[in-house]
Amino acid sequence: MTTTILQPCIDAVTRIADDIAANGPACGSTRSLEQQIAHVRQVSIASQRELRDVLAPAYPEVGWTDEEDRPTSAAYWLYDAIDGAYHYLQGLPLWASSLVLVRDGEPVLAIVYDPTRREVFIAEAGAGAWCNGSPIRVSGKATLSHAVVATANPPLIQVGVEEQAQAMRLTSRVAKSVFVVRSMAAVSLQLAYTAAGRLDAYWENGRDTADWLAGALVVREAGGVVTDLRGDALGWNGEGILAGNREIHGGLLAQTREELNGMSGR
Repeated sequence: MTTTILQPCIDAVTRIADDIAANGPACGSTRSLEQQIAHVRQVSIASQRELRDVLAPAYPEVGWTDEEDRPTSAAYWLYDAIDGAYHYLQGLPLWASSLVLVRDGEPVLAIVYDPTRREVFIAEAGAGAWCNGSPIRVSGKATLSHAVVATANPPLIQVGVEEQAQAMRLTSRVAKSVFVVRSMAAVSLQLAYTAAGRLDAYWENGRDTADWLAGALVVREAGGVVTDLRGDALGWNGEGILAGNREIHGGLLAQTREELNGMSGR
């Protein structure tokens, strides 16, 4: 994938996300949680159909998958129209739309768009990362106790009690060694903020690799390190994600490894 087709992808993703934002649910909605989730699914399906209608004719060799499917082709698009659905449903900012092109198992092109702040984060494998056209780099901090880090703890409705408890234990542990822990935005945006040096690191428990691929490429291309929580390569069968500059990543990795080893012994 080259920059000659990057702009059409950006144009399509931003246009669709702007439409989603303009037609978002009203604040204080009285709809049930089930109805709200159904609304997000409907918008996501319609948005993917619209994006696919734009990209598929131009790039017929590239397949499609979604967050719930495993890839079936050597090259495929993975699109999340509303990353940070609960922000979107509550009328909060800092949700995003993301698109990533994966080739032979590796992300090679990523777009993360925040329609509220009108920020477009892009990355191309081997070429770098940018926000609204300006190059970005990860934080230069080297002291863990000075680090501003972020995470996302899973809603109980999506996971079990034990998985949620594991995430909270790790958050409690990390909080004792850093300056502050925040949870402020869609996952893809928090990774993009890590790439831009606004956050010093990001981690998350679980196996939501599809949610992480776009932001992971942005971090890598901004000079950061991305692994799972055990320090292995990020992949479909890994345990969580840890991203940051080399020094802060290394300091947090010692903690995430130890905590995961303790979890397996419980």
